[in-house]
Amino acid sequence: MKERFLLLTVLLVTPALVSSQTGAPKATQGHGPPMHLGHNQSALTGCLLKNPHGEYVLVDEKGIHNLLYSSTVPLDTYLGQSVTLIGERSATPSTDTGTARLIKVVDLRPASGKCSK
Repeated sequence: MKERFLLLTVLLVTPALVSSQTGAPKATQGHGPPMHLGHNQSALTGCLLKNPHGEYVLVDEKGIHNLLYSSTVPLDTYLGQSVTLIGERSATPSTDTGTARLIKVVDLRPASGKCSK
């Protein structure tokens, strides 16, 4: 009887433990686990700066200016640094008017490379 109870307990508890550890990792700020893209998210790498209007801007390797905002990531911490971010695009770029993409930053990490100001 004890053996059956033990076997039943193991069979019921093991799947619960395994399923609780196999969930998709969440993106975290700073150094840590790999960044993961969610639905409607993109990864961008470039130099994090502030424009003359005090807005955060990521300038990528193609020279595209991406306006950034976030209520959860401390963008000031990474000013002047090369970074990789995960963000949700709020607008599409327009080369005719020179407007930048608007990106809501959900995760940000330092990247290799130098910023040229």
